Amino acid sequence: MNQEETPKTSTEGGAIPPQPEIPTPKRGPNRSRPVKVYLTVLFCAALLLLVISFVMQQRNHMALQDLNEAILDTQEVASLQVENQRLQYEVEKKKSLEEKIAEQERQLKALEWLRQIEEAVRTSYTDAEVLVKEFEKTGLEEALPDQPVIEGTKSPAESYRTIYAMLF
Repeated sequence: MNQEETPKTSTEGGAIPPQPEIPTPKRGPNRSRPVKVYLTVLFCAALLLLVISFVMQQRNHMALQDLNEAILDTQEVASLQVENQRLQYEVEKKKSLEEKIAEQERQLKALEWLRQIEEAVRTSYTDAEVLVKEFEKTGLEEALPDQPVIEGTKSPAESYRTIYAMLF
């Protein structure tokens, strides 16, 4: 057997020759520490970004709430202005109705005076003269209607002027 044959037979027999051991690098605390620091910094940065985004969202939410409140206040002011205009219209309408009522009451008083004067003219001219003078003191003579109540008759103002011309 040659030396060359010897290695063949030793490999042919199925036995694996021992190989030199490759030294495995040791993973000690020195090698994994920078990775842990890096991961911790990334985690803290992510948490910080989450907190910042939450704060910004809260600010935006508060701004939207303030804006909604301002819109509601504006709508309330607008509805109050509409209500105020409606009430002013009603007040003006009521005043005009009160003025009409007061004018009609004056006309009614003036017509009552005219009725009493016409009745006095039928009975006594002196009583009629006294009533006419008192009627002029009240200032109701301009409250007599110029339009006749019934067509074809004299208006109350014309009747009063006729009686006044007859007495004075």
